[in-house]
Amino acid sequence: MGLHGGSWRIHSSAVDDINLITEALTWLSGVDSVIEVEKGKSALGAPQITLIARLSKKGALKSLGMLSVESLENLLEEGLDRRIDDEKVLHIRISIPDLVGGEAVLCDSSDGPIAKGRFKLEAYPGDDIVALATRMVSELIG
Repeated sequence: MGLHGGSWRIHSSAVDDINLITEALTWLSGVDSVIEVEKGKSALGAPQITLIARLSKKGALKSLGMLSVESLENLLEEGLDRRIDDEKVLHIRISIPDLVGGEAVLCDSSDGPIAKGRFKLEAYPGDDIVALATRMVSELIG
């Protein structure tokens, strides 16, 4: 069991230090990853920059393993079933302030600026998706 791939997405405003956030996203996603930068406007019309790191199969697993051990353990304690959607995608959110500080820490969406992670689980008909994801996260913990 593994991952088919994944991505990280960060929405930033014009006042954020985009270079610092990009550097942190590169650390999280791996130096070989390509980070797309999209400029646009928020729903209220303010300038917005979206950073997207698309991850290969190996890169996605390595990036997920960059989460702090405490965060990975919290994922297991909370139960992964609430984070996996019908398309077999694992959704996680990490704190941007912690990320630029060099640590990938799981957070709730109400905890301030976040990076959204989407990881496509490698599962096939008849597989227990939650059990497979739980085993994968347990292996990342070690």
